[in-house]
Order: sequence, then C-alpha cells, then structure tokens
Amino acid sequence: MSARTILITGATGKQGGAVLTALAKNPSLTLLAVTRNASGQGAQKLISKGNNIKVVEGNLDDVPSLFKNAAEVAQGPIWGVYSVQLSQGTGVTHEGEIKQGKAMVDESIKAGVKHFVYSSVERGGDEHSWNNPTPVPHFQSKYEIEHYLRDNAGTMGWTILRPVAFMDNLEPKFPSQVFIAALRDTVGTKPVQWVAVHDIGVFARMAFESPEKFNHKAIGLAGAELTVSQLDQAFKNKTPQGMAGTYWALGAILKLVIGELGLMINWFGSDGYKADIPGLKKMYPGLMDMETWIEKESPFPKK
Repeated sequence: MSARTILITGATGKQGGAVLTALAKNPSLTLLAVTRNASGQGAQKLISKGNNIKVVEGNLDDVPSLFKNAAEVAQGPIWGVYSVQLSQGTGVTHEGEIKQGKAMVDESIKAGVKHFVYSSVERGGDEHSWNNPTPVPHFQSKYEIEHYLRDNAGTMGWTILRPVAFMDNLEPKFPSQVFIAALRDTVGTKPVQWVAVHDIGVFARMAFESPEKFNHKAIGLAGAELTVSQLDQAFKNKTPQGMAGTYWALGAILKLVIGELGLMINWFGSDGYKADIPGLKKMYPGLMDMETWIEKESPFPKK
C-alpha cells in the first residue's frame, strides 16, 4: 500500500481509539487523530500509540476548520476518513449529531477523500437496516446520515460499519448490573448481540486496506449472541462474579428515567440486532466472543 493519510474522529473515545490502535499497526499509513485539545494528556496518549500518529485539534461543530487544520498537519491530501459522532451525553442532540455527520461527508467530498468509513448502528440485518430507522432516536439519526452518505458521495468510496451493543460498555460497577436487570426483565430469553470495540477497529482497518472489496458495503458487526442467562454464565466462567443483573425495580427505574435507553431496550425485545456472525467470522476468524473479550480486553478481575 502506498503512503496514505487517514483522519480519525473520536480518537480519544473507545471506538475511535480502537480504530486508531488497529490502523497504527500499518506503518504505511499516516493517522490524523482528532482531539479538542492537542496539548492535553489525552492527545499525548494518542501519540504514544504509534510513530505514524499525528494529532489534529478541532471539533465536529466546526468541520470546515477541522479539515483546514488536518490539511496543515498532513501537509498533503487526506486519503481516508473514519467518521463517528457522539449520540448521547451532556449537550449532545440528535439534530447536532446529524449536522456533524453530514458535514463530515460534505467536507470529505470537498477535500477529495477517496474512502470514507462511517460508524453507524445495526438495525436488523445488512439489507433491512437500510429501510429501518427504528423507534430509537439515536438509531434514527444514524439512519439519516447513512442515507445522506449513500446519496451524496458521488465518486468517493464509502463503507458503513454497523456495530451492535458494545461489550466494552460492561464494567465491574453497579450501573452495569442495573442495565442488565433492565435488559433481563425486558427481553427475557431472547438473545442480544454484542461486539468488542477492538473488532470494530479491525474491520475499519480492513475497509481502509481493501477499499475496493468494501466499497459501497454496509456491514453489521457482532461477535456474540447471548441470552442474559448465557451472558451471566460467560462471566461466571471467566470472573469471580456473574452478570445476572440486580433487582428488577432498579432496571425499571433506569428505563423510566432514561427514556431513550428504555426505547432501545424495548427494541431489543421486539426486534433486535441481526448481524451475520458466521459470515463475519469467515472474514475475520479472530472475532471475539464474550468470554474472549472478558479474558483479553475487559477490566473485570479474572479467575
């Protein structure tokens, strides 16, 4: 592969960080990691991940300035872009997410980017997701950005990665047990799909390294499909404590207080993720299941 420069948003987050780590293993790439503060500790940690990483200061509320800064740091054309937006958190709105996502597409086209990888969300299968915004607002925003990318990309190549629930959002803390309680008492014995952010990074790297193969593809990403009982057993197999969830009432309160989370969990029960795990394993045999993630990546104490 000839020398190529790739701009990565969300580089200080779990997902963008996993993409940065995966791409840093390819020395032919120059990686531009976006951060709000180029002189902060977070930025210095990014640089330590690889000799081919440079930090770009900017934020997604001013994408034109971000691309201007990136061009100055790169001192050459930006070949690829990994685009991920925050969909939840303080000050985050779905309208803002859509605006940021569309602006990333627009500025990438203006900059002559050759391949654009967008991080979205799985919504019921690779084909069905195109026609299924779901009742969940932060799924709907990604649905809209996906269609904008597909309809406006022109000659710019693109790949859409659609992860399911993140294994990495499970932590050895009480809030995770409350979430599992809400999940358990909503979906019952229906399985839910999970993915390790490490593997999102792997598939992003594959898309950038083989753009012709991944061009115009939208791919759901999952490594495990488990009932809550099976999830609990996976944790019992690898850690001193299971993941059965806490009292049902606390899960019910969580769904009530955080309404959008409740909508998402209800959708898990009525519809749910449908990524093609066997097909993904053919593409990447190292795809992590839950026990592998617990053992290799998780912060949980091990047996």
